[in-house]
Amino acid sequence: EELEQALASFVQKEDAFLLNYGYQGMASLIDAVTSRNDVIVYDSESHACILDGMRMSLAKRFVFPHNDMENLETQLKRATKRADQQGGGVLVISEGVFGMAGDLGNLKAIADLKEKYSFRLMVDDAHGFGTMGATGMGSAEHFGVQDKIDLYFSTFAKAMAGIGGFVDSNKDVVDYLRYNMR
Repeated sequence: EELEQALASFVQKEDAFLLNYGYQGMASLIDAVTSRNDVIVYDSESHACILDGMRMSLAKRFVFPHNDMENLETQLKRATKRADQQGGGVLVISEGVFGMAGDLGNLKAIADLKEKYSFRLMVDDAHGFGTMGATGMGSAEHFGVQDKIDLYFSTFAKAMAGIGGFVDSNKDVVDYLRYNMR
């Protein structure tokens, strides 16, 4: 509990939830926060753990070409229409630092789209946590959008050279995850 509170405080979120493994944590997280009425919009270069998590989810999925913000907006229009028809929500997933190529997700442009569209933003920052930003908070700190991230996920396997992971969000979401995540 102390580590969860320290992590939440460090990344400026209300609460945190520790996970046994990073890969499995992300896969389980996606399944836990989406339902058949929801729509996921994700970057085409997303890590395998994100792809596996979406395979477990019953949510509809729309992909946008890597860091293509114009196409992301097109997919958000489609996703919003579908989510509204089904009574669900939209979840956008990006990585802070894309692990396979090492380039950055366009978190600032994605976060800016929240002013125009209603969606939750999940960021897998396994490669940004501890390395990006002035304090090592991660990619969202680097871009100045930490307050726009709804679900912040990272692992201890990279900069911390350990095992396990964590997700940070508001208290209600974290409480929900504690009792509903597989």
